[in-house]
Amino acid sequence: MSTDALWLARARALAQRGRFTCSPNPMVGAVIVQRGRIAGEGFHARPGEPHAEIIALRAAGPAARGATLYVTLEPCCTYGRTPPCTDAIIRAGIARVVAGTVDPNPRHAGRGFDLLRHAGIEVQCLDDPDCAALNERFNHFITTGRPFVHAKWAMSLDGKIATRTGASRWISSPESRAYVHRLRAEHDAVMVGIATVLADRPQLNVRLDGTWRQPVKIVVDSRLRTPLDAPLLDGAPVIIACAQPADTHQAEALRAAGARILHLPDAHGRVDLTALLAALGREGISSILVEGGATLLGALADQRLIQRVTAVIAPQIIGGHAAPPPVAGTGAAQLSAALRLPAVTLTSSGPDIIISGRTAT
Repeated sequence: MSTDALWLARARALAQRGRFTCSPNPMVGAVIVQRGRIAGEGFHARPGEPHAEIIALRAAGPAARGATLYVTLEPCCTYGRTPPCTDAIIRAGIARVVAGTVDPNPRHAGRGFDLLRHAGIEVQCLDDPDCAALNERFNHFITTGRPFVHAKWAMSLDGKIATRTGASRWISSPESRAYVHRLRAEHDAVMVGIATVLADRPQLNVRLDGTWRQPVKIVVDSRLRTPLDAPLLDGAPVIIACAQPADTHQAEALRAAGARILHLPDAHGRVDLTALLAALGREGISSILVEGGATLLGALADQRLIQRVTAVIAPQIIGGHAAPPPVAGTGAAQLSAALRLPAVTLTSSGPDIIISGRTAT
């Protein structure tokens, strides 16, 4: 591994520290190296707080002059909640910038590199796939305006998410359930369909030791059947997406219980999911973990609206024609039309296996 790659790997490790806190901004890590030693480093922690480059420059002080800056993402060059990082890099006297990847934000997208080069700074972009993978959710959101959709389910070895009587607690292990709570904390929102709310009465919050960001809870409930005593109405913000027209009295009751009602176009008797994602994107929700049920996941799969799939597979066999699968919908008529995951990772979680991969959409 080259020296540049080694320092960039350090920057990637720093970027990971913002995984649970920086959304909807990207994860970014930065390292300033002067004569083979770290002069300063940093990562972006929260929206509105200094970017990774600024933290590293402050730590380096005068040692930044003539140094190399390693950063996982192209430095920003526009005013947002904070000033442009490119201005600070130029003022500090950085001699060389090595970036992991171009910022896909149309406002940047190479302009930051151009400004640095114009100021006489040597710039190299390594087009590192690991840096790009850090921000798959941000990259999708900033280029489409719609949230990154991550479908997750837990199932038995024979592909069932519950028994024929509807019993589903617990298919997965305690280790896998803790993993899912961490997934919730990584995403801006958690979404389920109304059938899951009625059958499982989920809370949809993060229940781990310590302080964690709580995701927005979203229920796709075309006809507003969410019970007023549903456990998910406690705690974090709740959005209930319904199709027009909706029951006005029930809508008012759910608002009084703490929910916000989002009225959307009717698509064959159900919420128009494309319109829902567009509306959520306009509200700044950049990523959604969809935890079921089969009808919602099937509709998202049929419409090719899923960007990542994570399946927790438990070593048990439930059996039964009436036991539900994780994904319903119309489904593919031919195998060539199946939703595919070109590359996946496999990890152990207690007795379970977790398979995760990007879709080929």
